[in-house]
Amino acid sequence: MNRRDFMRSGLGGIAAAATIAHSVNAANATAGTDTPALEISWLGAATMLIAFDGFTILTDPIFGEGKETYFMADPNAMFDLKTGPTARYHARTTVFPGIDLSSIDLMMLSHLHEDHFDQKAEATLPKTLPTIVPSADAAKLASKGFSNQTPLDWGDSKSITTPNGKITLTAIPAHHSVNPQVNAMLGKGNGYWLRFESGNWQKDVYWTGDTFATDTVMNAVRNIGRPDIVIPHMGAVGTTGPLGLISMGAEQVLDLSAKLDHPNILPIHHSTLPLYLEPVSRLIEQADFARNRIDLIAEGSTIRYS
Repeated sequence: MNRRDFMRSGLGGIAAAATIAHSVNAANATAGTDTPALEISWLGAATMLIAFDGFTILTDPIFGEGKETYFMADPNAMFDLKTGPTARYHARTTVFPGIDLSSIDLMMLSHLHEDHFDQKAEATLPKTLPTIVPSADAAKLASKGFSNQTPLDWGDSKSITTPNGKITLTAIPAHHSVNPQVNAMLGKGNGYWLRFESGNWQKDVYWTGDTFATDTVMNAVRNIGRPDIVIPHMGAVGTTGPLGLISMGAEQVLDLSAKLDHPNILPIHHSTLPLYLEPVSRLIEQADFARNRIDLIAEGSTIRYS
């Protein structure tokens, strides 16, 4: 079975308010300041709008809603690994906040599983939209008609000049499982290191993609430096199926944070879909509030880092 098609083919309250970052409405996020800033809007699942110096990046778009949000195999269901799971429609339990497609300058994809690039996004987005894609997914994305792509393999970088600064994007290894055989089945994806610069101002963001803190991943990250912000994919997906854990839970996120010297944690890839088995409240419950800052925002909200 083709590993990239494995997933598609047959196959309460939160206490500790001090750890919750202030979030603002997206419409007011830039009001009243000329200071360089990075603004991140979370639109649910792994979908974000990352805005810096007039340039906006869309990540892993999920635009569907309702009971038939996307069509994909269910990694949480039991199945025979030799034959693969049965694909079905999956629900979204939240309302998609909406998006202004004209505001997007670049799309970044961690990988092409349908819970990261759903059928509605595929049908809605302009096929000429500039797109950063893992090299392993370049041919598949091209087969969907997307013609303006820049494939990045692990370690590859792309720089973008903005009016007052620069954005540098570097592909980081992403291991969908700590089990090498399962990891191979699920295909090669990317995390990304995003560096935003304006004069002497700089912010470093590590967007993990679907990964765990394996030695390969950690060596790649440490070769670049310490991020100011880590954006982990959570949900503890797969724990009830034969693949085992294929996205981080709270324990793995906090372990990653410790290995990175405790940057701000902006958790995504939780709550939106029933696919996610672990509630994000577990992260708050297990955090060491003296060391971990959890920047928890609601879907449709924007956080500003200046």
